[in-house]
Amino acid sequence: MISINRRAVLGGAAGGLLGFIGIQAAGIRGHAGPLFVGCRADAVGNHYISGFEQLGDTRFSLPLPNRGHAMAFHPTRQEMVVFARRPGRFAVVIDDDQGIALYRIDAAPKRHFYGHGTFSPDGRILFTTENDYDSGEGVVGLYDADDGYRRVDEYPSHGIGPHELILMPDGKTLAIANGGIHTHPDHGRAKLNLNDMTPSLVFADIADGRHLDQASLPESHHQLSIRHLAALNENRIAVAMQYEGPKTNKVPLVGIHNGNHIQMLFAPDDIQRRMRHYGGSVAIDHSGELIAVSAPRGNIVTFWDGVNGHYLTSTKLADGCGVAPTDRSSEFLLTGGDGDIQLVRPRRDEISTIVVDGLAAARWDNHLRLVPQRQELS
Repeated sequence: MISINRRAVLGGAAGGLLGFIGIQAAGIRGHAGPLFVGCRADAVGNHYISGFEQLGDTRFSLPLPNRGHAMAFHPTRQEMVVFARRPGRFAVVIDDDQGIALYRIDAAPKRHFYGHGTFSPDGRILFTTENDYDSGEGVVGLYDADDGYRRVDEYPSHGIGPHELILMPDGKTLAIANGGIHTHPDHGRAKLNLNDMTPSLVFADIADGRHLDQASLPESHHQLSIRHLAALNENRIAVAMQYEGPKTNKVPLVGIHNGNHIQMLFAPDDIQRRMRHYGGSVAIDHSGELIAVSAPRGNIVTFWDGVNGHYLTSTKLADGCGVAPTDRSSEFLLTGGDGDIQLVRPRRDEISTIVVDGLAAARWDNHLRLVPQRQELS
């Protein structure tokens, strides 16, 4: 059971029902199928979190105070949290069934969010990746979801620049992608330590943040930032990376952590070049055996066999970064910065376009998620 240190509250607070954001959703149309959510901008730069169904109906669109990034889903309640893009300091709790905003979470003093989070198995605690301004070290913030998402504690991420973190299947371990990049809000999104980056994939006990294990990259790849994670079958993790070194270098952007180390995966040379050193998002299909990694700078999404690590194929998508599994095996939904949405079955080389009511001109952002089916805990 997670222990909450209530004396360690560091000042971040949830702001009750939101005043800065309209709580009435636009376009709720019932429940006709799986729900997908993603952050987006409109043609004049306003930012939203939008939910839509695979058949093309918009479920909701809610304004955000600034650019959003990724989402975390409560395991038993119809609630999700959308996080600000680094170095943003807000997160918004949303009822993803009704399409209404519930709370705003503000980062603690001298902390900002890195855009990702996850919940404990019972849904009581929200874990978030954050930056400690003064030390430059990464921290994991803990928020009590049963007390209005009040910030109650933090512990180290055991690295610099933590980005995505996921809960492992044992329900007791967090996997944390420490990207290794030192940033400070005074410098915007500038990267301050590219010459001495130390990326790592850390495993920590969710109860107390204790460091359990770690996988690092070879010194020759110290500028390869570990950014995004997705759980494969058999306790393995798919890893998407971004390279901060010379543009002429040939480096892998996809890996599989197999329990001991990160196995680096390479695509054919022409695909590797087209990925342009940037893995934008990673997702695993419904079977747990097929990997999708987007490369928005190269306008492609790549697909990999999660069992043997082999590259399979790719598809073109302008500024395509959002990738999510559908509720069927070997099938993904993809979103692009020009508003395109694709349904892709990589093993069959099948691609179809989905037109979503009211969102044809959406400028989709980094991440797309399939809202999970919740079950009450016994």
